[in-house]
Amino acid sequence: MKRILVIASTFPASDNDPVPAFVKDQIIALKQLKPEFEFTVLAPHDKRSNTESFTKQDAYNEYRFHYFWPFSVEKLAGRGIMPALKASPLNYFIVPFLFIGEFMALLRVTIKLKPDILYAHWFTPQAVVARWVGALTATPFVFTTHALDVNVWHKIPIIGTLVVRGAARKAQAFTAVSMRSMARLEQFFPPGEWSTLKKRGTVIPMGVNLPSQDVYKHPKGQTILFMGRLAEKKGVQYLIKAFGEIIEKYPEAKLVIAGDGPLKKDLQKQARNIENVDFTGFISGEKKHLLLRSSKLYVVPSIIASDGDVEGLPVSLMEGLAYGKVCIATNESGADDILTNRKDGFLVPQKDVSALAEALERGLALSKSDYGTVSREARRTAAQFAWPHVAKQHNDFLFRHRP
Repeated sequence: MKRILVIASTFPASDNDPVPAFVKDQIIALKQLKPEFEFTVLAPHDKRSNTESFTKQDAYNEYRFHYFWPFSVEKLAGRGIMPALKASPLNYFIVPFLFIGEFMALLRVTIKLKPDILYAHWFTPQAVVARWVGALTATPFVFTTHALDVNVWHKIPIIGTLVVRGAARKAQAFTAVSMRSMARLEQFFPPGEWSTLKKRGTVIPMGVNLPSQDVYKHPKGQTILFMGRLAEKKGVQYLIKAFGEIIEKYPEAKLVIAGDGPLKKDLQKQARNIENVDFTGFISGEKKHLLLRSSKLYVVPSIIASDGDVEGLPVSLMEGLAYGKVCIATNESGADDILTNRKDGFLVPQKDVSALAEALERGLALSKSDYGTVSREARRTAAQFAWPHVAKQHNDFLFRHRP
C-alpha cells in the first residue's frame, strides 16, 4: 500500500461548502484509480466551514490544524490566501503563523502516519513546508503550482528566489495547472538550470467530472452564465459592461452570475440599471446542474488583478465545456491552453469590453446547427480532462516519477 499525505490550504469540509473542490475531486479520482492507495489530507481549520480536527471520509482521512488564537481570526485559508490578504492587510501578520502551524502539523502527522510521499497543492505555503518536513523525515515530496502561488516570492528580494529554487530542486516531481503557471516558476531559474530541472515538471490541469449524456440538448433560452468567486481577478465587472452593450439587440438574453465574494455588492450596484441580470449567490448540487444544463453561453472573463493576482486554469471552464456550452474566455484565464478560438469556444483579450460583447453576440447568434457543432467540439475537449484520465496522468507522473 502506498500512503500519500496531501497538503492543501483550500479544501471543502462538505459537499455544500462553497470552497473550491478540485483537490477533493482529484483525491477521489486517484482513489478510484488506485484503491490500494491510502490518502490523508491535511488542511487548516476554517471557522466558516465548521471544520473538524479529524474526519473519516470514504476516499480519504482528513486532518485539520489551528494556526492562530483566537480561532475566529483564522481566515487565511478556505476561500484563498490572496483574497484574505486583500480583504484585510492585518491578515499579513498571521501569515508567519500559518507557516509555523502548518509545519508543526505536517511534521506531527508525517511522523505518525509515515507516508510514502508528501503531495503539496499550491507552492505557498505547502510546497515550502513540505520541503522542510520532507528533509527532516526523509520523506519525498511533490507539488502542484496553481495561479500566483509562486509569484509572491518575487516580493522578497534574494530570499524569495532562494526559497523557490530550493523547494523546486528538492521536489521529486512537480506539475503546473497551465503553461502560464509553469512559466511563473521558470522565471526564478537561469536557463541552463531550468533546462535540466524542467524534466521533473509537466503541465497537467485539474480535471472535471463529466455529466451524463442526457444533458446535451440545445438550450431553449439565451442565458449567459458565469460561475465563480466574485473577486477582481474573475473579471465579472467587464462581463456586466459587455452584457449591457448587447441587451438592447438581444432583449431576451439573461446574464446569470452564480457565486459569492467580496465584490458582490459592487457588482450588483454596477448592474442595477441593466435589464435581465440575476445574482444567484453560491450554488451547488442539483441547482448547479440545472443552471449549467439550461445555459447557452458560459463565460470566464478572468483578468490580471490590480495586485497581480491571476487565474491558473479555472476548473469552472472545464465544467462549462463538459456540459457542451459555448464557452467564452480570456487568454489570461489560461483557457488558451485548451481552447481553439471559434472551434470549441471563443477567446478574447482581458478587459476588452468590445471584444467580449462581440463574442457574446456571436455566441447568441449561432444557428442550432452551428451551436451543435461547437458544443460537440467543447465536449471532446472536456473529455480529454475527465478525472479518470487526468488522475492517471497525475499518478503516472507524480507518484512514479524519479529525478
